[in-house]
Amino acid sequence: MTRRYDLAIAGAGPAGSAAAWQAARTGARVVLLDKAEFPRDKPCGDGLTPRATNYLQKMGLADEIAKFHRVNRAKIYSPSEWELSFPRRAGMPDHGHGIRRCELDTMLLNNAAAAGAEVRQAAEVVGPLVDDDGRVTGVMLKSGEKVSADAVIAADGAYSPVKRGLKLESQYNGYSAIAIRAEMPVNRPDFDSLDIHLKLRFRGDQLPGYGWVFPLGGGRVNIGVGYANSYKHWKQINSTQLLGEFMATLPRDWELPSIAELQKSKALQGWRLPMGFTAWPPWRPGVLFAGDALGAARPVSGAGISKALQSGMAAGECAIAALTNGGPADFTNYQQTVQAVWGKEYRRGRLFNKVAGIPALTGAALKVLDSVNHPGFRTRLLLWESTLSGR
Repeated sequence: MTRRYDLAIAGAGPAGSAAAWQAARTGARVVLLDKAEFPRDKPCGDGLTPRATNYLQKMGLADEIAKFHRVNRAKIYSPSEWELSFPRRAGMPDHGHGIRRCELDTMLLNNAAAAGAEVRQAAEVVGPLVDDDGRVTGVMLKSGEKVSADAVIAADGAYSPVKRGLKLESQYNGYSAIAIRAEMPVNRPDFDSLDIHLKLRFRGDQLPGYGWVFPLGGGRVNIGVGYANSYKHWKQINSTQLLGEFMATLPRDWELPSIAELQKSKALQGWRLPMGFTAWPPWRPGVLFAGDALGAARPVSGAGISKALQSGMAAGECAIAALTNGGPADFTNYQQTVQAVWGKEYRRGRLFNKVAGIPALTGAALKVLDSVNHPGFRTRLLLWESTLSGR
């Protein structure tokens, strides 16, 4: 059986659901496909920056988001402690939130459906449909069903079946972060900061990464570590062991569970996060890439939710605009949009990752950062100002 739509979207995470919401609002026939049944969890830091919060507000979800635990600042440990307040800017929130992905993604999925998108759960996309000219004309489901569409948005994650099926190479050498996290109870009052620990070592080497403690409210936190694969020995790292070593540096009176307990309860979750564009150009005839399939995460911090939402909304808008005014063979408008907004930042970020993968340089930079007392200089040196504030 073959069904046809204006736009088929593979993956109903933040990027896919944002794209479906954006496109469906125009009256387009949109289908949103995901292999899971919602609610479902996804490994993530579960922290929303002000920029991510702003995109959710633009999508009409301000009241829903406000119900979740609020964060007002970041605390950076380098290892000395310093604070970064989220800036106050006209029209922008000065806060973020702690929210589990099972709740966030279900909210976004329902929002796309309310906008008019057809949502199909337990519908796993296994690859693209391609015509004789090489243009993507839809997707194939694991069930054998073919879903035809004038255009496809591949928001199907780091291991994108659509991208794999097309055997694409990127013009940019993006990097990936390897991360592991667990949600757990903590014996401390609820707090309102995203806590980031920059001193993260492996066999004496300073890693290009950090550990985090993000609050979820109700006496629970998300604790994790992440590091970039620009470090030449990254494959030798046991991420579970690294997380345990990081947790051992946190206050004992927090009474955190052991790594063994977290493993037994299956609370540990690891993942790969593509950063700095791993699919470029971000389109091919008939298909646009968004979220992790694009490698949209910020290359300095690995922050992914805001960029997933932003890339999804841009892909949805550009896809419909191109289909209305020329057809599915050319989505240069999407490439121009992404390049104009992120180009300079992501060029710097790819260079940053390359340099940060050299332990001696990263260690020396961290010593300089730790010796400086001026908050403004620190934030600019680390690019945290643009990263956490969401610029």
